[in-house]
Amino acid sequence: MNYKIDLSEQNQNLLINADIKVEDREYSVDEIKKDIAKISSYIMSKSSKNGDIVKAQAEYIPLINVLQKNIS
Repeated sequence: MNYKIDLSEQNQNLLINADIKVEDREYSVDEIKKDIAKISSYIMSKSSKNGDIVKAQAEYIPLINVLQKNIS
């Protein structure tokens, strides 16, 4: 999977917001798995008191689903 080619601009921006580099190259299955873990950690780092975790989940779950389809 190539993040620059295979992901929408919106999904690329979500990766950048989660501090994940978006490069024009093929990512290995292991790299994609690590990035999914980073996204999960990013979501969980949000505040639960003001609902930021729920907002981040709603924003990032579609991206995680796209990434998971490319590793199975």
